[in-house]
Amino acid sequence: MKRPMRKKMLFLCISIIYPVLVSAQVSTNLYEQTDKEAITRWVDSVYTKMTLDEKVGQLFMPIVEPNSSWKGRISGYIRNQKIGGLLFSKGTLAQQADITNYAQQLADIPLLVSLDGEWGLSMRLADAPKYPRNMIIGAIQDEEIVKLYGKEIARQCREMGIHVNFSPSLDVHSNPKNPIIGTRSYGENPVNTAKKGIAYAKGLEENGVMSVAKHFPGHGDTSEDSHKTLPTIPHNRERLEQIELFPFREYINAGLSGMMTGHLNVPALQTKGMPASLSPEVGIHLLKKEMGFTGLTFTDGMAMKGVSDQPEASIKALLAGNDIILGVVNQGKEFASVKKAVEDGTIPTSLLEEKVRKILSYKYILGANEFTPINTSTIHNKVNASSAEWIQRKIYDGAVTLLKNENELIPVRKLDQTKIAAVSIGAPADNTFHKYLKKYAPLTTFNAQSTAALSEIKALKEYDLIIISIHSSNAVDAAALQQLTKDRKTILTFFTSPYRIDNFQASFNNTTVTLIGYDTTDFAQMSAAQGIFGGIGISGKLPVSTTAIKEGTGLNTEKIRLGYSMPEETGLVSERFSEIESIAMEGIRQRAYPGCQILVAKDGVVIYEREFGKFDYGESPEVTDETVYDLASVTKATATLPAIMKLYDEKKIRLQDPLSKFVLETKGSNKANLTIRSLLLHETGVIAFIPYYAAAIDEKSYSGSLFGKQSAIYHARYAGAWGRTDYKFLPELISTRESEQFYLPVAKGLYASNKMHDKLLKEVIDTPLSRKGSYRYSCLNFMLLKEAVESVSGTDLDTYVKQNFYYKLGASTTFQPLKHIPIERIPATENDPFFRKQHVRGYVHDEGAALFGGISGNAGLFSNANDLAKLYQMWLNGGEYGGERYLSEETVRLFTTTKSSISRRGLGFDKPDPTNSRYSPTSPGTPIEVYGHTGFTGTSFWVDPTHNMIYIFLSNRVNPSRTPNRFSTLSIRERIQEELYHALKTIKSPITTD
Repeated sequence: MKRPMRKKMLFLCISIIYPVLVSAQVSTNLYEQTDKEAITRWVDSVYTKMTLDEKVGQLFMPIVEPNSSWKGRISGYIRNQKIGGLLFSKGTLAQQADITNYAQQLADIPLLVSLDGEWGLSMRLADAPKYPRNMIIGAIQDEEIVKLYGKEIARQCREMGIHVNFSPSLDVHSNPKNPIIGTRSYGENPVNTAKKGIAYAKGLEENGVMSVAKHFPGHGDTSEDSHKTLPTIPHNRERLEQIELFPFREYINAGLSGMMTGHLNVPALQTKGMPASLSPEVGIHLLKKEMGFTGLTFTDGMAMKGVSDQPEASIKALLAGNDIILGVVNQGKEFASVKKAVEDGTIPTSLLEEKVRKILSYKYILGANEFTPINTSTIHNKVNASSAEWIQRKIYDGAVTLLKNENELIPVRKLDQTKIAAVSIGAPADNTFHKYLKKYAPLTTFNAQSTAALSEIKALKEYDLIIISIHSSNAVDAAALQQLTKDRKTILTFFTSPYRIDNFQASFNNTTVTLIGYDTTDFAQMSAAQGIFGGIGISGKLPVSTTAIKEGTGLNTEKIRLGYSMPEETGLVSERFSEIESIAMEGIRQRAYPGCQILVAKDGVVIYEREFGKFDYGESPEVTDETVYDLASVTKATATLPAIMKLYDEKKIRLQDPLSKFVLETKGSNKANLTIRSLLLHETGVIAFIPYYAAAIDEKSYSGSLFGKQSAIYHARYAGAWGRTDYKFLPELISTRESEQFYLPVAKGLYASNKMHDKLLKEVIDTPLSRKGSYRYSCLNFMLLKEAVESVSGTDLDTYVKQNFYYKLGASTTFQPLKHIPIERIPATENDPFFRKQHVRGYVHDEGAALFGGISGNAGLFSNANDLAKLYQMWLNGGEYGGERYLSEETVRLFTTTKSSISRRGLGFDKPDPTNSRYSPTSPGTPIEVYGHTGFTGTSFWVDPTHNMIYIFLSNRVNPSRTPNRFSTLSIRERIQEELYHALKTIKSPITTD
C-alpha cells in the first residue's frame, strides 16, 4: 500500500514543482555569445525585403542527394519554393561540396546546410573519417574526449559549409529489442547519456556548428521503428521524467541550441495517438513552456511512416512548435499548403515572423551569411586532416573497458618472467592487435579461424600467459576455449558488441582478465593492446547491461609504459612533421642511406614512428618497424653505460675507482690508474683508433704492407684505402669453421677463439697514452669499461644488460643478433672486400667488436627504434618503467646531467656543443640539457628532459660503403632534429575553425 502512495506523491511533486523550476526560458549559448545588435541588423536587412514565398520557404529543409543529377531538382526547390536549407544524404565529400557551392550560389537568402551525422560525416559521406557508433562513446568516462570529438566533427562540418548537425541522439537505450536506436544511443543510463550528449554538443557548438538533440521526447524504449510505423512509448510521466526526458532537460539547461522532435505516440504526454512531432502538448507546452527551450526545433524526416500519412502534416508540425520541416514527401505540395495556411490565418503571420526571424538569426550566428565557396580539389585532404585520426584514437583509448582483472594482472608486469603468446580468433595473421602487442614484448602470435581450433595449437602449453582475442561475432564458447581459459592465465579480449559476452559465460568465468574493445577497427585493436601493457590507462565503463554484467561495470588501470598516438596527443600538429619525411626521402634519393627508422616520443607517448626506404638500393625488402639495425657506437650509451649505471647504483663501482681494481690485466700498465669517470668522459689520453684486424692477421703470410697504391695486389677498396687480400689469419685465432675452440662469431664463415679476445684486449691495454686528462674520443675507453662490467658482474655484457634491462623492458635489443633474430629483419651494413671479404649482414660492422665475437663495449648492439625508446623513456622517468624501478633517481640524475669541464661530453653520453655548432652532434636548436649518442653506421638517439622528448634515427648508411659520407654532408640527423624543435614552437590545439 505504501509503495503506490509513494509513487503517486512523487508524480504529484514533479507535476507541481517541475514547471516552477524550469519554466524560465533558457537562452542558448550560441545566441548569447553573438553580438545581439549585429544579429538584429542583419535579420532586419533580410526580413524586410522578403516576400511571403521566401518567408514560407525558410521553414522547409528538403533532403537531397549531392550529385549532379539532382541539380535540377535542387534548383527548383530554391527558385520555386525558396527553401531555407538543405539536408544532404549519401555521397562523397567532393560531390557534396560541389552541390553546396551550386546551391548557395543560386540562393538569394543563404541556405542553412545540415548533416544527419550522429557519428560524423561518414554516416553519409563515404570518404569522410569514420567514427564509431555512440554506444562506444558511451563507454568513455573522460568527457573532455567526447567534447574534443564534437569539436573535430564541427571542424569537418565547417570545411564542408555545414552549419547544423542532427546529433546527438539523446535516446536512452533501455530496450535491447529496439530496432532503430540500439548502438545510436550512448547507453541505457540516462545520466550517462546526458553527459555524453552534452559534452559532444558543446564541442560542436564551441566550434560553430549547431547541435540538434533527438528524438524528443525519447525513442529509446520501443520495439518499433518510426521509419516504418508510429511507435508508442507506453510509460507514465514519472518514468518519462526519470529516463526519457532527463537527457533532453539537461541538454536544454546546458544552453544548447537545436532539438528534433520524433514521430512517437506518447500517451502520458497527451499526444492522443498523434506523433509527438505534431503535438502542441509536446512541442510547445512541454518543450518550450515547461522545459524552457528557446533554440531551433526541427521535425524528424516527414517522409517517415510514423507521420507521412497525417493530413496537413507540415501545418500541424509548425503549429506544434517546430521551426523547420525536414524532408517532406512532396515539397511543392507542402509549400503550397503552408502558404495557404498563412494566407487564411491558420498559421498567424506573427507566428510566421517569429519563426523566420529565429531561423535567420541562427543563419547569422552560424555564419551562413558569409559563405565562401569550397575548393572541391582540396576538400578531401582538409576534412581528413591529422586531427581526424587523432580523435579516432582518443575515442577508443577512452572507451576500452576492463571487465575483469584477477590479481591485477594488467597492465602486464615482469615481462622477463612471463612467456607470452597471443591468439586471434577470426582475424588475419597480420592483425593490428598482434602488431601492437609486439611493440611491448617479444611474444609469439598464432591465429585460429574458430575457438574450437584452439585445441590444435599444441604449443600454447609452453606459455605462461595467453592473450586471446575474439574478432568475429560468429565465434562461440567452444570447449577448447573453456579448457584453455581454465588451464592457463588468459586475457580474453572481445572486439565485438558487449552483448556477445553472454555467449561466453564459461570462458568469462574461467579467464583471468576480460577486456572489451567494442569493434574490429584498427583503432580498437591499438587501444586494447596498449591497455593490456599499460601504454594507456584503462577507464571505460560498460554503457549497457548484459545478462551477467551490469551497466557501468569497468575497472581502471594506470599508464606505466610508452603509448602510441600522434603529435596532436602532446599539443603538436602532424602537419608540422611533414618536413621530416622530406628530409628522410632526400637522404634516400641522394644515396646517403637506403632506408631508415625515425621515432619521436614526447610526454610518454610515441608520436612519430615512420620507416622509409629499403634494406638496400634496388630490389630489396622495405624497412618496417621490426627492422633491426646495427647501432654501432650507440652501443656505448645503450649497453655499456646502463651497465655501469646499474653497478654504480648497487655501489659495486665508484666513478673514482681505478680500472685495475676490476680489470686485472691492466695492473702494471699505463691504464691501471685510469678512473671509471675518465673512461666515461673520454679523458684518458687513450689513442682514438688501432687497426684491430692487424691482431688477427699472420704477418708471415704476405710480404710488403697490407695497404698500398691501387694495383693488382692492392685491389680491395676499404675505409678510404686500397688493401691486399692475399693474407691469412693466424690459425690459433681465426677459423672458417665453428667449433668449441672457435665459437666467437666474427662474420659469416669466420669464427674467433677466446685467444683472439685476449690478444686484442692486450693490444688495447698496451696502447700509448698522450695528453692524459684532455679530451679525445676513443672506442678503446668503452672496450675497457666492458671488461670492468664483466669482471664485477661475473657475466658477459650481453647477458648482464638483457637480464637487468632489456628483458624487463620487453625489448629484443641484443648483441650477436643472428642467435635471436631472423636475418630477414636485419639490413646489411658495409661490403667489406678486405677484412671479412663479404657484405656484412647480421654481424657487427665495427672490426674491433667483431673480433671480440660481436660483444664489445663500443659496438655490437642491434635493435629497432621502438625497443630503444623503452630504455630511454626509463631514464626520462627517473629510472622507472613498466611499474618497475631499474635505477635510482639520484643515479639517473647524476649520469644524465653531469658534463665535462673541458669538452661537451657527459658521463658516457654525448651532448650538444653550443660553443661550436659546426662540430656539435645535434641541431642548433637543441637544448644543452639533451643527452644521447651517435653511431658510425648512421644511428643516433637524443633524450631531451626539458621537453620530455626522445628522438631516434636508425639507418645503415655504410651500405654498401662508408665512403662517400653523404649522410654527414647532408646533416640528415641534425636537420630532422631541428624540425622537431621548430614544431615545438608551434604547439596549438589542432581542432579549431580558423
